[in-house]
Amino acid sequence: MADLSIRSIFGEHPTTEVIRQLADNLPTVMGPAVYDISVSHDLAVAECAYNLDRDQYEAGILLSVLRSVSEPCAKRSLAVTDVDLYSPPLNFVFGQADCPGRFAVLSIHRLRPGFYDKEADAELLLDRSLKEAVHEVAHTFGLRHCTRPTCVMSFSNSILDVDRKTVNFCSRCLAELGERS
Repeated sequence: MADLSIRSIFGEHPTTEVIRQLADNLPTVMGPAVYDISVSHDLAVAECAYNLDRDQYEAGILLSVLRSVSEPCAKRSLAVTDVDLYSPPLNFVFGQADCPGRFAVLSIHRLRPGFYDKEADAELLLDRSLKEAVHEVAHTFGLRHCTRPTCVMSFSNSILDVDRKTVNFCSRCLAELGERS
């Protein structure tokens, strides 16, 4: 049984390279908590999660769909998509996870520099994606938001918050992850 299954939810842009990089880098950042990773590219975006008025997808509904189609092949499952997500009452989210639980969803839509009218930057996209993937997967272990702005578990209210934090856990969050994994 894999520690983590990473799956793509197809939207407008392919997420294959991001998923490959996450699979390569998550074990380094998360250590023994997420060592064995399986990757599959098999989900279509759930149109039932689409809100026409907002032109966004509700993250909680995508999590429900992920739960319903999940096979017991992994302890945890992270779905990566490129569609724009929101979670009431927030205007948008980079991701959402069961806390604690098995399932998380991550959107790279607002992590792309192009969303902010900047030049495409694959390295920056991968850095942001890794930070937010670590954040969401750590929620599945029951970790909550951290008040330290550079800790990967700090809440990201904007892309500036994502860029400010590191991919690493502060000492308190790292100890908590170790206790829960």
